Amino acid sequence: MSPQEGKCEEMGGLSAVDMVVSFLDYLRKERGASAKTISTYEQSLREFQAFLAEYYDGTAIDAGKLESLGEDGVRAFLVELDKRGNDRQTVRKKLSAVRSFSKYLAKFEYTARDFTGFVGTPKAKKPIPVFVEEESVEKILRLPTSGAKDFRDNAIMELLYGTGMRVSELCGLNITDLDYDNRLVRVLGKRRKERIVPMTAGSTTAVREYLKVRDELLPENVETPALFLASNGKRMITASVYRVVSRRIAKVSDVERKGPHTLRHSFATHLLNHGADLEAVRQLLGHESLSTTQIYTHLSIEQLKKVYRNAHPRENMQTRATKPQSEPR
Repeated sequence: MSPQEGKCEEMGGLSAVDMVVSFLDYLRKERGASAKTISTYEQSLREFQAFLAEYYDGTAIDAGKLESLGEDGVRAFLVELDKRGNDRQTVRKKLSAVRSFSKYLAKFEYTARDFTGFVGTPKAKKPIPVFVEEESVEKILRLPTSGAKDFRDNAIMELLYGTGMRVSELCGLNITDLDYDNRLVRVLGKRRKERIVPMTAGSTTAVREYLKVRDELLPENVETPALFLASNGKRMITASVYRVVSRRIAKVSDVERKGPHTLRHSFATHLLNHGADLEAVRQLLGHESLSTTQIYTHLSIEQLKKVYRNAHPRENMQTRATKPQSEPR
């Protein structure tokens, strides 16, 4: 028996529950995963454990059984998810959690190998991002402001649309993260990766106007570094920002989705429509892969087709030729 096989056998007695707890702790402490990511992974792995309990007729699950499960067992789990009516994107997310868990077990020698290694990932059905037209965005950003909350909400809209940042990134901003003179903002993205994003003149002005009245949202003798404050003086949470954005978009647009991510989609789409480089947009959005950003090219191509149809002389000639001619008098 090799030393590695001996170590795997020694750890084979750990229960699947213990290994999941260890894995989630690793994500939290070593990988800096967000609370949302950990919660999503935990839910998926609990579902995987429940499936394993049925798969092994209720016997206790340890590392040895996980390894002997093999790719066929993982595929059986995916089939079961499909039978339960999970859409393809949900199945992909749950498989991602199981795959990460399996790689963790192999890396730290709980198991001798990754038992998801030869399991294919279902192809994703990529939805077309919903975005707000430029004219509607301008109307949103011109909504009247009167009190501290209005100035705050206006600054939120300006920053989300002007930088393309995620709502979680916006909620995490501190006052010191903004460089007003150079119109730059330091953003802490996924996996705590930092990036510097330019601000528009409108974003800079809106934040400065908000900061003049920000203290009105703070209780007396309370200080906080948070940029955006709720009514109770605490840092705003994503749900609160969602409500702000949804209400404002609803005033000028009937798009299906009205949350903060719609402004992020609008930011990327409008940049590409005006000739921005795809790689530059990727960096501004904080995407790790260019393929993630490429979904916006479909929208910009549709915009180009629209411009072509409206502007090309031969296209207009063809349109005129196909119009029914009026009867001569």
